[in-house]
Amino acid sequence: MKKKHRLIISGAVLVIVLSCAVSVLLLLQATGLLPSGQPASSVGVEQQSMDTSSAELTTHSAVEISGDEESGSSGAYGQAAKVTLPVAAGYNAMPMQQGKESLEGTPLETLYDQIAEKAYQISEEAEEGQLYPAQRITIQGSEFTDAQVVQALSAFLHDHPEVFWISSQYGYSSGNGRTVVQLYSVLPASECGELSQRIMAEVGKVLNRIPQGESALDREIYLYEQVMKYCSYDEEAAVNSNDWRAHTIVGAFLDSQAVCEGYARAFQLLLNQAGVPSMLVTGSAGGAHMWNLVRIDGQWYHVDTTWDDNGSTGVYSYLNLTDEMIGQDHTVYPEAGTVEAPSASEVYNLPLPACTAVKANYFRAKGVTLDSLDESETIATAIEEAAAEQAESIAFYIDESLNYDDTVSRMFQESPYQFMYGVRTANVTAEHPVDYDNCTYVEATASRGLVVLLAYE
Repeated sequence: MKKKHRLIISGAVLVIVLSCAVSVLLLLQATGLLPSGQPASSVGVEQQSMDTSSAELTTHSAVEISGDEESGSSGAYGQAAKVTLPVAAGYNAMPMQQGKESLEGTPLETLYDQIAEKAYQISEEAEEGQLYPAQRITIQGSEFTDAQVVQALSAFLHDHPEVFWISSQYGYSSGNGRTVVQLYSVLPASECGELSQRIMAEVGKVLNRIPQGESALDREIYLYEQVMKYCSYDEEAAVNSNDWRAHTIVGAFLDSQAVCEGYARAFQLLLNQAGVPSMLVTGSAGGAHMWNLVRIDGQWYHVDTTWDDNGSTGVYSYLNLTDEMIGQDHTVYPEAGTVEAPSASEVYNLPLPACTAVKANYFRAKGVTLDSLDESETIATAIEEAAAEQAESIAFYIDESLNYDDTVSRMFQESPYQFMYGVRTANVTAEHPVDYDNCTYVEATASRGLVVLLAYE
């Protein structure tokens, strides 16, 4: 029986987690009109590592442009095709509009609307630097700061994961009673449409496999598991901020590799198109990071698919956590509206709902509850049922009436070795015997959860 080694101080979870180099798109750095850069084992037990390293942050960077709204590309502009987002049959898609709602009633709402239009009007000719300019935006009557421009752009990109081609570089000029903004695309309009169609075909495949009548929680769990199967962490992109694909749904759905932003945006898109509201949240967790908030039965929860990715399956340690739980090893960045003087060099979130409910926490909702000192028979039954289906894992919830560490020790490390007893009992009649020596367990102490990753003989 193997236990995975824990290398983090906070102790919220023991799980393989690759650090994330996020291309954070929530109020990132811009510097006026000038370029600022682009973007071991113990007795019968082996612990899994969480080795988090410093992460690069791909920031928006401003370049100098003329304030003349007629300036810009002299080439022809194409229209990037607006794709229809697939919807899971039997469910109503949830609109992704938290970004726009955060700007309602402010002058920035006009800029948001202009971005939504011009983001699709892209030159077919690349400028120096291999970027394709979009048609310029001019807002009369408002002189926005660079931080405000990025705030509006970030709000739009939050709401539109399907608009994956917008570069982190933008042009900006403000004065004389107006603001001029130049967006750039990493692709010409024709290629944007082609990739969009391929992505939506993959999204449709995932959504079409959701049975009708599933609860919001079951839809969330299914899509969480699909993200794990589709995507693996892109270590090279984590140190190369120029790899834009890994920071978008392109990497997640077409390349099968992404960094945390790609994971989060893909999960956001799938959830909303399956009728489960989701939004993005940024913060730090061994480096700059992005994950999701998800609403289940009216209550919001944190979900981190990147930190839960175990290669082929999730370990559920970061599936539906409260603010307090996630706070043990994640720090949430401030909301833009709570900062007196927002800076373009800082990262902010949209307004975030409180996450205080525990009902939909994965271990409480789906785990086998252990609430007494002698749970040998309960554990044996759980193993028998899992082995009958050749399940990849078993989740346990350790009741608050028990000492968490003592319970885990009694299961794996000291008498009565309850999990070993359970395996031996189940294997007497099992068609697919469990290979105890090659099973692995993962502790999720923040939510009092425990996952055993099963192996079979």
